[in-house]
Amino acid sequence: MARSDWKRPELEMLGEGLRRIRLTVSYHGSHYSGWQKQSNALAVAEVLEKAVEQMIGERVEIVGSGRTDSGVHALAQVCHMDIANQKVQASVFRCALNRLLPTDIRILDSSEVDGSFHARYTTMARVYRYYFKQEEDMTAFDDQLVAKVKHFPSLEVLNGYAKVLLGTHDFTTFTASGDVCPSKWRDIYESYWSLETDRWGFPLLSYTICGNAFLYKMVRSLVGSMMEFATKGVPVEEFSAILESKERSRAGRTASASGLYLYRISYDRDEYAWFEEVGHDS
Repeated sequence: MARSDWKRPELEMLGEGLRRIRLTVSYHGSHYSGWQKQSNALAVAEVLEKAVEQMIGERVEIVGSGRTDSGVHALAQVCHMDIANQKVQASVFRCALNRLLPTDIRILDSSEVDGSFHARYTTMARVYRYYFKQEEDMTAFDDQLVAKVKHFPSLEVLNGYAKVLLGTHDFTTFTASGDVCPSKWRDIYESYWSLETDRWGFPLLSYTICGNAFLYKMVRSLVGSMMEFATKGVPVEEFSAILESKERSRAGRTASASGLYLYRISYDRDEYAWFEEVGHDS
């Protein structure tokens, strides 16, 4: 899919007298109802906005690179805010906010950017990772942070499925009913499973997927479906047919939120430029 087809809005000029501050944020998603502010539940962006107001006495709107659902974690969510305060150096926000925020939300970096940067609309790629451990290897430190299964299915089969997802596809099959995006086509740059070890030395099965954007619960649907199908011995060719069918009823289960992390956001226009140059349209 050509980047010119992404249909992103034109960037607006930074308001007169305003500064734009970029933040990189990590958070424990199990304690929040997602990233986006809501009227009836606590969200990460709301907590951030209150901390900023407490710090500089100014109400701000936090704009994130994208939403994460309730229970989903982030290692490196990126957001920005426009502020009128001209005195506080951008680098100070990291330390100052971390003193005000609960310990399950941490600012990893704060810097000043101009109006050519927009946390959402200048994003070039998003990377998600999902983690599983076998039930017998779960420790007291894994609750709500790693998904558990009885046994790991074949890594070879899982990677057979993962390879099918590379390129440009219509992901209607793996989109939750609440998705409101008019187009279900997405570009997938990376998709692979790997067997690692956690910090205690226990086996850790991880899935990494990188794309230009993702649909509502798409990653969790893909992960749950691949794990279920691999356990049942569904051939790779059938998985490909299920993707191409665009029938939600043919997807497998949706994986829990506990194992999913927004891992990295790329704003580098050159990092995945090869995808468009080579051409991966299905």
